Amino acid sequence: MPASSGTEQSSRAARPYRGPDRRGVARFVVRPALPTALLILLATVWVVVLPSTTIAVSPRTLTELGAIGATLAFMAGIACLLRWRLDGIARGWWCGWGLLVIGLGQLVLQPVTGASAQGAEIATLALGTVLFARAIFGPEVDATIRTSSTLAVMAIGVAVAIIPAFTVGRSESRAEIALAVVGSAWVLLAVIAAVLRLRGHHDSEAGWIIPVALALGLAEIVPLGLDHTATGHLADRWFELNATMLAGVGALGGLVRAAVHHRTRALREHIDHERELANRQRIEENFADRLHEMRSTVVALEGGVATLSPGEAEAPQSSLRAALIGEIRRLRTLVNESPAAAGVEAFDVETALAPTIELGRANGQSVSLQTRGSAPALGRPAEIAQVVHGLLANAGKYAAGAPVHVTVRHELDEIAIRVEDEGPGIDPQHWDRIFERGFRVDPTTPGPGGGLGLAVARRLLRDQDGDLWAEAGITGGAAFVLSIPAAPALRVVPHRAEAIPVSAFPIQEAR
Repeated sequence: MPASSGTEQSSRAARPYRGPDRRGVARFVVRPALPTALLILLATVWVVVLPSTTIAVSPRTLTELGAIGATLAFMAGIACLLRWRLDGIARGWWCGWGLLVIGLGQLVLQPVTGASAQGAEIATLALGTVLFARAIFGPEVDATIRTSSTLAVMAIGVAVAIIPAFTVGRSESRAEIALAVVGSAWVLLAVIAAVLRLRGHHDSEAGWIIPVALALGLAEIVPLGLDHTATGHLADRWFELNATMLAGVGALGGLVRAAVHHRTRALREHIDHERELANRQRIEENFADRLHEMRSTVVALEGGVATLSPGEAEAPQSSLRAALIGEIRRLRTLVNESPAAAGVEAFDVETALAPTIELGRANGQSVSLQTRGSAPALGRPAEIAQVVHGLLANAGKYAAGAPVHVTVRHELDEIAIRVEDEGPGIDPQHWDRIFERGFRVDPTTPGPGGGLGLAVARRLLRDQDGDLWAEAGITGGAAFVLSIPAAPALRVVPHRAEAIPVSAFPIQEAR
């Protein structure tokens, strides 16, 4: 790509956005106050002004208005059901079915005239009233909506609708009374919905129900004062058309809001995921850099200690020097990235523990190592030495000055390493709890540890098919037993006597 083109794109991307920010915003919220006021004003005009005015309306015009209203009712009902499907708003389910019933009633009643048409219209509006009432009085989110519960509410609505339909018969006066009752029920629902909204029981998106219910009520009440003239039929169709238009705007607006909300949330989750991946990559790169520096430092320490060549008169220091070299090599094994370096192998336990015992003695501890019927063990020698190192450090802290005895013995198909001190010991009620993460027998004990050492140690042993537990010491002190599988003698690797230093895993402060 030419350099000029790249510069142009970068400058274009750097330009600020001008205009209103429409990201994640849906503005199709019906505020009930203005539509309700307009409907009341229109009803007043119809009742006060238009009765003295002659309006010529053809039956075809009334049919077309009814068809438009039915189509809008169907659209609004489907939008409500989709909204329920999208975010589970319960009123979307009930209002959706109510609008579908009203739209179906208007569509079916187009070719029907006379008293039969009035009875069917009353039944349809009564059923819609029941469904809208369920939406208004029910919870906003209802996870119990099932086909059976919906059919039960439908059955109640049908039962309520059949009563006025059969009561009307062919009587015009009864039909007017029934229409007045149904229209009053719709107006009452509008009032109740307004009161509930003012009290905070309904959110702002439920405001469209108020003018819709009011318009459906006025569609049945206003024509009663116009004596079944063409003006009365036009008023019926006009208010029904207003109701279905308001329902369509409210339902589609709610659907748009829900879709935008989910799209915005998906975008934010995608951004958070990308940011998390970037943070993880940065942490891994930082860890790799630190591991490389740590590995280089360990190699340098090993080389520096190896150059210290003591004379013949310095034999004790020579053994300590060998132990330090062994410890550094074990640390190098720990930071080695190769999985094979920390793999399970057959090893000689006494050889693996020798540097760790020597370091304990160099720290001023009285540590003895005794082997009874030794056999090769199968595991990770560096981790075994690490656990013993931590147990010796614990004994030096909690049983300061007391001798520590390390005994290795072969028992059937296991190798048992027993680390026992002659200190005050541990209460038996804590033998299991000391292996829980964060537990300390004495929380007030000063020190940097957090009670994780023994929990980590037991996990290391169990990862090698071994175990670690506490028991009573012979002299009353604390005794810990490491159990690891025994291995055939032919698989022994005696020269790999490696133990991880205590800085790798904090075994101290566990007690």
